[in-house]
Amino acid sequence: MEIVKIAAVCLIAAVLAKVIQPTNRDLAVLLSISAVIFAAFMAVDGISEVFSGISGIISGAGINGGYIAIAFRALGICYICELCSSSCRDCGETALGSVLDISGRVAISLMCLPLLREFLEVVKSVLER
Repeated sequence: MEIVKIAAVCLIAAVLAKVIQPTNRDLAVLLSISAVIFAAFMAVDGISEVFSGISGIISGAGINGGYIAIAFRALGICYICELCSSSCRDCGETALGSVLDISGRVAISLMCLPLLREFLEVVKSVLER
């Protein structure tokens, strides 16, 4: 089971980083970041199954694939921003982590503007009837 492997890697890296931290803080941070990257790559392997399952559901329901693509991009931005901002905070760079969080929110807002525009057009057409 992949989640057990990911949890084991993260737990072992966290314990090793705490042991190493008093003597070599830079190495401890590098170990933590390496474990995060390794765990992220392991988690990404399972995403193809999720995408294929959701694609089957979408095609069966007759939903526009463009909406789902935007939702997946927004989800990807969320994951990337969370991972990177947490890494920045772990390195002691709280301001960088906060700026990254805000940048992710702005990127998602910009990406969702076409959806908002279309939603407002649908509401407008319903109200005009």
